[in-house]
Amino acid sequence: MASSMQTYLAAKYMSGPKADAILARTPTEDRPKKKKRKVAAASSSSAVSGMIKDDDVLGWGDEPKDEVEDGADAVVAEDRSFKKRQRTEDGAGWATVREPTPPPPADEQPQVVEEETPFKGGLLTSDQLKKRLPKAGGPKAQLTQEEIAAAQETVYRDASGRKVDVAAERAEAARKKREAEEKEAKKKEWGKGLTQREEAEKRREELEAMHSTTFARTIDDKALNEELKQEDRWNDPAAAFLTKKKSKGPKRPEYTGPPPPPNRFGIRPGYRWDGVDRSNGFEKKLFQKQNERKRRGAESYEWGVDDM
Repeated sequence: MASSMQTYLAAKYMSGPKADAILARTPTEDRPKKKKRKVAAASSSSAVSGMIKDDDVLGWGDEPKDEVEDGADAVVAEDRSFKKRQRTEDGAGWATVREPTPPPPADEQPQVVEEETPFKGGLLTSDQLKKRLPKAGGPKAQLTQEEIAAAQETVYRDASGRKVDVAAERAEAARKKREAEEKEAKKKEWGKGLTQREEAEKRREELEAMHSTTFARTIDDKALNEELKQEDRWNDPAAAFLTKKKSKGPKRPEYTGPPPPPNRFGIRPGYRWDGVDRSNGFEKKLFQKQNERKRRGAESYEWGVDDM
């Protein structure tokens, strides 16, 4: 026979064939009795689902039945003075307190005047859009071409949302482009040299003069004769005394200011000289010595002549 400890463990904590074998060896009267669980308590605890219920704090559904019934009896007792509901003909259980106000006459009813507003875009509700959009076969035929064009015109806006006049913007862009082209043309013109500008002006004058001349140029044409006289020919015997030679090419600039101090080599100052003598005075002393030598020679000659 199994011990009482094995029997207790097999009955309380073990399961399977080993526990059944131990209990089979133990008499029925020696087996420990199992306690029955309270199903009602378990079901109520599972229904609560982990919520803590405080019996001291009464909520909406925790009022005692006896208190509720007492209050109901008190309300019924105090409600004895109210009139009982009367059944009306239409079956409603409410008593008529005041007759409904009759509608005003036809001549006193308010009149709703709808003002016709021009079509405008923007954020509109569906009702406003239905009212403003022309219906098929109705007000659409009454719209003029100008109104239809104004409704279909594309509205351009900038980044801030303001309307942009496309025509004004195009005119402004054309003006800026024209000013830029004029500045570029002036820049190219000033980049040319003086000789190129003079040649261009000369060609322009020649073209203007050609408009007034005839197609046939005869022997009496003075301009043609002068042009032929200015040509250089290597075998022309009269070119030495008839042709007025003109120096071609650029001329070297010369100094045109006040007379400069003399020097022993006769070199003229440059055309950029400002008139300030920055030498060490050697040329001036040299001319003074030469003049003094000439003066002494003249004086000695005079003295020699006087003695004779």
